[in-house]
Amino acid sequence: MASTYSDRLKLELMETGANANTWGNNTNTNLETLDAFAAGYLSKDVAGASDVTLTTNNADPDAESSNKVIEFTGTLTGDINVFIPAVENNYIFFNNTSGSYTLSIAPTGHTGNAVGILQGAHTIMYCTGDSVTDLFANSLGNLSVKGTANVTGDFTVNSAVTVRANGQVDATSFTGNGAGLTGVDPFPSGTKLVFYQASAPTGWTQDTASALSNTALTVVTGTGGGTGGSDSFYSTFGASRTLNTGAIPVSGSVSGTVGGTTLSTPQIPSHTHTFPYAFGPQVSMPIGPGTGNPSTFTTDATGGNGSHSHPFSGSLSGGATSDTPLTIPAMDVKYANVIIATKD
Repeated sequence: MASTYSDRLKLELMETGANANTWGNNTNTNLETLDAFAAGYLSKDVAGASDVTLTTNNADPDAESSNKVIEFTGTLTGDINVFIPAVENNYIFFNNTSGSYTLSIAPTGHTGNAVGILQGAHTIMYCTGDSVTDLFANSLGNLSVKGTANVTGDFTVNSAVTVRANGQVDATSFTGNGAGLTGVDPFPSGTKLVFYQASAPTGWTQDTASALSNTALTVVTGTGGGTGGSDSFYSTFGASRTLNTGAIPVSGSVSGTVGGTTLSTPQIPSHTHTFPYAFGPQVSMPIGPGTGNPSTFTTDATGGNGSHSHPFSGSLSGGATSDTPLTIPAMDVKYANVIIATKD
C-alpha cells in the first residue's frame, strides 16, 4: 500500500512493509520537514497588488508554508491577502513591505477571516483551520517589560487611556496626585500661576518679589506680567483718607442784565421838595420857614428809606479761592490672599 501524509505538517506516514530500501530517505525527509516547521526562515517577495498563496506539498521541507518564520518584502501597490494552509499551525510573520497598503493573513478558502499585520511589525499567528488569530491582538495577559517599551503607534489601555505616537495622552479621568511621575508636567518650567493657598505646591516656588506684595490684580487685553504703582493695597483702602487739603481754586465772572424796578414811597429815601411861588407884590404872608415875602415853598419830608430788589439774569464769572478738605470714607474691601508661584 502507498504511504499517507499527516494533515498539519504533511509528514509521510509510511505503510507497514512499504518503502523497501527508501524508508531511510523518506524518514530523513520527514525530519527535514519537521526541522523547517520548527526553525525555518523564508523571505517572500509579495510586491504588487495581487493575493499570494504560500506553496505547500506533502513531505516537502522546501515548501514555503513549511517555514516557522516568514518575512514579507516588496512594495505593495494595493491591499493583498497572503494565504496559508487551512490546517492547524502557528507562524511568526514579519511585514517588511513598503507602500501605504494592507497585508493580511488568511487560511486558504477563508478570505473573510483575514487578519492584517501592520507594516514594520512582527507578530505570532496561529491557525485553527478556518481562521487565524494574532497573538498580540488583545489576547495577552499580564505583560512585563524589563527594558524600555518603544511604541511607534498609539498605545491604548482598556479603551480608557490612549498614549498617542505624538506623545499626547487621552483619558477620561486620572487618579492619584502624580507625585511619582516625571516628564509629564502639564506646565513647562517657568510657568507662573496664582494659588489660593498658604504656600506653593510641590514642584512650584513662590515668587516673593517686592513688586508683587500687597498689590491688586488687574485684567489686561495686552501683554501680561507687568507691575506698577507705588501705593500698597491695604494702606490705600484700610482707613479713611482726607485729600486735597490745600487751596482749591474756583474762578469765574458775573455778567448779565438787571431789570428795572418802580420804587414805592416807603422804599425811597426821606426827602422834601422846594419850588417857587408868587401872589403878587401887594401880598405878604409867612409861608414855610421864612417870613415876609419868600420866593420858594418847601414841602414836608416823605419817604421811608426801605430796601428793594432788582431782578437779574445772566451767567456767573469771576474768581475765588478757598481751602476745602475732601474726605473719603474707610473702604473695608473684602479680599482673599493669593500667592504667585513659578513652576520649577
